[in-house]
Amino acid sequence: MAPLDWNENEASMKAFVTGATGFIGRRLVGRLIETGFEVTALVRREAHDLPPGVFPVHGDVLLPASLKRIEGKFDRLYHLASLIHFDPAHREELLRVNGEGTSNVLAASRNWDVERTVVVGSACTLGLSHSASVLLPADSTAPETLIRTNPYLESKLAAETAALCESTLRHVVVVSPSTVFGPGDHSLNSGSLIRKIALSPVVPVPPGGSNVVDVDDVVEGIIVAGERGRSGGRYVLGGENLRFVEIFKTVADVVGHRPIMVPVPSLFRRLTEQAASVAGHFSKDRFLTPRMVGDLFDYKFYSSELSRRDLGWIPRYSFRESVGRAWKFYRAAGLI
Repeated sequence: MAPLDWNENEASMKAFVTGATGFIGRRLVGRLIETGFEVTALVRREAHDLPPGVFPVHGDVLLPASLKRIEGKFDRLYHLASLIHFDPAHREELLRVNGEGTSNVLAASRNWDVERTVVVGSACTLGLSHSASVLLPADSTAPETLIRTNPYLESKLAAETAALCESTLRHVVVVSPSTVFGPGDHSLNSGSLIRKIALSPVVPVPPGGSNVVDVDDVVEGIIVAGERGRSGGRYVLGGENLRFVEIFKTVADVVGHRPIMVPVPSLFRRLTEQAASVAGHFSKDRFLTPRMVGDLFDYKFYSSELSRRDLGWIPRYSFRESVGRAWKFYRAAGLI
């Protein structure tokens, strides 16, 4: 990736970050401070555990009045605050936090003289394919049938739509990361897969595949999108497109534990979805839903060509390196 050209004025620029205590957000604020930004972060709780040098302000994306009380001028706004859940029972909450919350932040930021805004969406809004040979581009959108059954996708699409509408008035860019791995994943989002493979004697392997990317590559993509991105642009931040069998074997190699991997035939899709419905009901696992399990039989393979062409963004870490970095973090943090 071509380096950004920072001058003395840019080195003292001010950034406002929402979602700074999340997986990607925490890495982002750390990187912004390293780059020379003065960083202000929106927090809801006193115990935020943000990196040294970050100035916290209290507020809530669902409470516009709390955002309007925030005073200051910021050169960059990075909006990452988001709720991750896949249970249809949480649909209204997801739409409020991810959709309305984005609109509230963008509305409040009009008083902050923000020069450039980056809204972090998700590549899941591009949908999926039944073929491994199809790469979904940044200008596609998930079909309505998929949106109706995936509340998280619907809510992230609402967030991206709000951002793109705002881009007609000022400079706003959307970035869409794929499945993110790497150090700092305290909530075990992608880490739940690593944990399962590391601890399970037997692991079912679905026939589909996914795009995977390192968290620090995503962070660099967010920053460079804020400097070089075209207003109204929607940039996919994706690394490698891998079948699940490749993903599972790589994780097993890195963690040093090879469970028995049992391929799940495509014809078992409906049965697997039904089993997930029952298991998810009792376990309350936010990832264990019929829609999420069914998607494992398809392919979330994406093209990041627009990001490479417009932003000069090229991922640095291979998936194997990313899993290794994540595994080291989980062990040191006592999470696995």
